[in-house]
Amino acid sequence: MKNYAFCNKCKDIVQVEHVEKNGKVYLKKACPKCGTEEYLISSDSSLYNKKRDFMKIETGICALNCTTCDKHKEPDIVFIDTTNRCNMNCHICLNNVLSMGFRFEPRMEYFDRIFKHYAHRDPKPYIQLFGGEPTMRNDLFDIIKLGKSYGYSMRVVTNGLKLADEEYCNKLADLGAMINIAFDGLNREMYTKLRGHPEALDLKLKALQNLAKRKKGKVVLMSVVDKELNKNDMGEFLSYSLKNQHVIRGIYFMPLIHMWDEKQLDYNPERTTHEDVEHMVEDAVAGGNVEFVPLGSLFLTNLYKIYGIKNMPFLGVHPNCESITYLISDGEKHVSFSNYLKTSLFALINDLRALERSAAAKYKGGKAGFAGKLAMDLKLFNIFRKHLNFGAIVGKKGPAAYMKWTGMTGKLLTGKKAKEILKNDTKLKGVLQIMILPFEDSKTTESERLSMCSSCFVYVDPDTDKIRTLPTCTWEKYKKPIMKKVAEKFNV
Repeated sequence: MKNYAFCNKCKDIVQVEHVEKNGKVYLKKACPKCGTEEYLISSDSSLYNKKRDFMKIETGICALNCTTCDKHKEPDIVFIDTTNRCNMNCHICLNNVLSMGFRFEPRMEYFDRIFKHYAHRDPKPYIQLFGGEPTMRNDLFDIIKLGKSYGYSMRVVTNGLKLADEEYCNKLADLGAMINIAFDGLNREMYTKLRGHPEALDLKLKALQNLAKRKKGKVVLMSVVDKELNKNDMGEFLSYSLKNQHVIRGIYFMPLIHMWDEKQLDYNPERTTHEDVEHMVEDAVAGGNVEFVPLGSLFLTNLYKIYGIKNMPFLGVHPNCESITYLISDGEKHVSFSNYLKTSLFALINDLRALERSAAAKYKGGKAGFAGKLAMDLKLFNIFRKHLNFGAIVGKKGPAAYMKWTGMTGKLLTGKKAKEILKNDTKLKGVLQIMILPFEDSKTTESERLSMCSSCFVYVDPDTDKIRTLPTCTWEKYKKPIMKKVAEKFNV
């Protein structure tokens, strides 16, 4: 099947193929105008191919004609640009008034149209409010309230500067939206070089302090990673997350994409790939053994429905899109979740995927009666018994481990909450979700991946008045003319 991508120079759609050299993977782009170019997409072909082999994907047909194609699958997470105004205007960002040359700020009707469009979906997609900087809008709280009135799980991506004001922070957090803060670690050089705002780090830390004072609510940190600028910073970053595990539930790492105007930022590093970040995380974790699996492998829709679990956001289905792992806090340090397995994370998920296929065939739509759910409970128990290292979880061996688990079972039967038991009686003191994701990355975008994408930007088409979606990785290429037309029709 033919595979397509965008030429890095002229941006035309060109045919591509994967090429492996010296343990790395490249996209070989053949452009009739600009010639042939090989662009690095993975620094570790063994990890790259391991994910592909694990999922054994069959891709659909995609020609990257995103502005005219209506065959894209329904999104699991919807991104909505709220404004292109920003109080930072970072060097590496192209989504602001200065770089776009016009102001984008649609009125409330625009958001209502989008919310109504997906209101019938079951399950509804996650809504992620994006920018620019969403907190620049005076009516941001009203947009969130409107989305929640339709029953959506709302998320806000913010640079966090305005949350340094405790009153504003509390008002936003009280709305119940998940807060995603752009936070590139503790190395001030990242903010100086890439953002042009070294002082931003102090405001972001203050914002996190404000959120940490609250009894409820956690944040996700969205962090740009550059293997040249902050290759040695991961240990300090994870230590900070451990100290603040009561407020930080996860980190989404985004490899640095060279999309900026070189007149604004004279910096041309070698590309940071997913596998570079995976190695950085593993090197920073005590004992290593960190396994990143394709996030798409956790697409266990029927199992989720049977157990009343909502699908995760960013549930891209291609193995070389998002990857995920979990780090466990034992109270003193982070260790890999794989340390508590007798097998591997890949083996555990492989058995869960097999159970999902069985559930899909037997309990369509995740509707299992009492007997069906009981049978599923037994199968799940056997899977966990096969893979989990129960002794490692409680820090005991042999009879001592057995007695510990017996005591924990007794506590559970007497009404103690499982979460409290795990925290007090096991090594599992906290969980940190680590995800690596591409985002608006047109240089590595390829139709093979896009044909399976379920993470999309959405907008009201000013020409047809219909709701349209574009995959997140092609939005960067097409967004400027689209947003300009939307602004002309819907701006405040």
